[in-house]
Amino acid sequence: MEGTIMSEYNEGRYRYDPEESGSPRTGDRDFSEPVEPRRKKGKGGCFLRLLFTLLLVLAAAGVGFAAGRFSIDRAAKGLGLDNAAITKKLEMIESYVSDYYLNKVDDKKVENNIYKGFMKGLEDPYADYYSQEEYKQLNEEDSGEYYGIGVTVMKDPNSSYVLAESVFKDMPAYKAGMENGDLIMEVDGQNTAEMTLQEFVSKVKSRDSEKTVLKVFRDGEEIELTVIKSDVIIDTVDYEMKKGKIGYISVSQFIDNTDEQFMEAMDDLTGQGMKSLIIDLRDNGGGLVTTCVNMVSRIIPEGKMIFYMQDKQGNKTDYNSNSSQTYDGRIILLVNGNSASASEIMTGCLKDYKLATVVGEKTYGKGIVQNIMPLSDGSAIKFTVAAYYTPSGANIHEKGIEPDVKVEMTRDEVKEALKDPSKDKQLKKALELLK
Repeated sequence: MEGTIMSEYNEGRYRYDPEESGSPRTGDRDFSEPVEPRRKKGKGGCFLRLLFTLLLVLAAAGVGFAAGRFSIDRAAKGLGLDNAAITKKLEMIESYVSDYYLNKVDDKKVENNIYKGFMKGLEDPYADYYSQEEYKQLNEEDSGEYYGIGVTVMKDPNSSYVLAESVFKDMPAYKAGMENGDLIMEVDGQNTAEMTLQEFVSKVKSRDSEKTVLKVFRDGEEIELTVIKSDVIIDTVDYEMKKGKIGYISVSQFIDNTDEQFMEAMDDLTGQGMKSLIIDLRDNGGGLVTTCVNMVSRIIPEGKMIFYMQDKQGNKTDYNSNSSQTYDGRIILLVNGNSASASEIMTGCLKDYKLATVVGEKTYGKGIVQNIMPLSDGSAIKFTVAAYYTPSGANIHEKGIEPDVKVEMTRDEVKEALKDPSKDKQLKKALELLK
């Protein structure tokens, strides 16, 4: 629940994901006397020396970004790390492992986890390192088509298990019986609390097997689901004309083509004589900021501020409406506790300008922005770069946005509403207000 400048992770959306945790374990062997590792002249020491030289250059470098692009464009300031001591210590660790570790070592996996460990050390719950393959997957998912199970996930802040944030209708996980809010405890027998979110996503997207077995926790009981993987095509916008010429547009997330789908929906509904509009952002964990800006620009006058960001140096960047095409009818926004990030940018903007009535429950409360910075080898890093503010100057981080009209729904009521839309209390209230 994700807004990143460049991207958030579908089938692994980063919104809240307080980073995966795990307790270090002591070794089974007790060395009663210190053992000096043998210094090997093979590629091992050179591998780590080169690896950490590159890593520490990255750490010390000044980072410039624009639209998610990474560049070293100013003199290194550094983080205060003792680079020489770190390199020496890693060489010693590698020597011990080389001499005593029983199993074969995957050099690439070690390297990737060193980078991931560096990002985890920032203590930023949204920070991560993407290997070349992971970054490729990320870009595929933002395009709206990928191979997997059809669910956006997050790390549960309390348990560190993977949480199913949004299960796409008629996709593999949905067909297997997964529901929004399911706590995914195991994937193919592996504890998800001990995995990074990226590891979980890579596993359920792997083409090595056609199915994956998930153990989920729901309503006090454990349920085992067997999910048959397939190509997932995401239609993020669904719309229809309700009675009384009330347009209804549901937006499940903000990816590359969501703004195009939203514009098509607006144009079609307008052509049908739409008099008022409901935009449903419930369970929308966010996505691309640029997509959100384009969509809000279809509603508010050109040049008006949609939101602004402020970075660690206090630099302020305004994001304004870039379209002269606006909508003048009444608007209601439907939100709930899973409406986050880019969803909150749209909600905060329209509420500040009194262009929409917000109906439902308090939103999630993610008022910070992450940037994804591609590296020259095809990998990428992500971390928090700024806080964002609504046009009135409010930062909603860890606060959320209170609805103008509060309508709560229990999990059971949500389930019933999915089967029978006439039982959707929040949508029903929105229709009543517009009539």
